[in-house]
Amino acid sequence: MNQVTLSENIFMGILQISQELNLSVNQLLEEINQGKLTVINTEELEDLIDFRDTVLAENNPKNDERISWEDVKKDLSL
Repeated sequence: MNQVTLSENIFMGILQISQELNLSVNQLLEEINQGKLTVINTEELEDLIDFRDTVLAENNPKNDERISWEDVKKDLSL
């Protein structure tokens, strides 16, 4: 078994995340290792959420009406 040394600040952050997920620190790390949990960059997550919202909006029947570019420019006073 290998040991890892963490600063108190890092450990407290990992502990907080594990508690939010109702897991022990060991369980949290095991689930990440097994691919059951994924760590994702917040900017990438925001992009994925934006993409999901775009797909949902495009598939919403209420958004079937198309607006011409000329109408958009007129509304924007261009």
